[in-house]
Amino acid sequence: MHPLYIGAIVAALLAIGAGYGAYEARARRRRLLGVETSTTGTLRQLHEAATAAAGMNAFSEIAEVDGTAQPGPGGPLTAPISGTPCVWWRQRVSRRYRDRCTDSKGRRHTRVREEELNDDRSRDPFVVRDIEGDILVVPTTNVQSARKSVSEFRDHHSERQGAQIKVGSFQLSLPSTGDDTIGYEYEEWVLTPETRVFVSGEATDRGGELQIREPQGPHDLVITTKSEEELLGDTQRVFLLFGFGAAALAVASVVLLVLAILR
Repeated sequence: MHPLYIGAIVAALLAIGAGYGAYEARARRRRLLGVETSTTGTLRQLHEAATAAAGMNAFSEIAEVDGTAQPGPGGPLTAPISGTPCVWWRQRVSRRYRDRCTDSKGRRHTRVREEELNDDRSRDPFVVRDIEGDILVVPTTNVQSARKSVSEFRDHHSERQGAQIKVGSFQLSLPSTGDDTIGYEYEEWVLTPETRVFVSGEATDRGGELQIREPQGPHDLVITTKSEEELLGDTQRVFLLFGFGAAALAVASVVLLVLAILR
């Protein structure tokens, strides 16, 4: 097949992908705009009315709240690497190594690559507090824009392969990988008490008490330190970026196809 035809097909496929990205960004923006931010007091009133009318486990409402993060019923957490007091944490360990390969002409190349060894987060519920009270949040997803508390690279000389390492309360058995290992990257994110958070999800009394958790349906659970206005701005920028990209790639595909036909 002529290279121009191949280029036209590739551009068309990329245009479809970019178009889907624009569609998803627009849908996220519409979902955010379609839900009014509530206070915890309003959600409790709605919950009480639903319980009085239909009993427990009957309340379900897509809701948004804006307040400060506070420790949950189990008290404050401790981040495993840094030991930071928090209400939520995430930690990740990656191995950086040299990947030696041979191309089709027999030439040897060395690339630096990474593989993820561990990615974990806390799952303990925490509280969001506003001027009218508290509501429990079940964090089944990562907290967006959480503060990065650790970003540390250690070369392989400081980490003995095949050994059990311990950083703070975090432990991991390093694999025996040979001499290609360059080192290990340690990362940690935390959500500390009193941090401002915006939460969008399903307010429900499943589980015995009023809480916000992962919705059932097209909505996503969003927990972020950004405001709703910042989220809307982000989705608008992503929509425009993908939208213009899709249009440009579609035009490029048509141009390449015409050039291939006229060649």
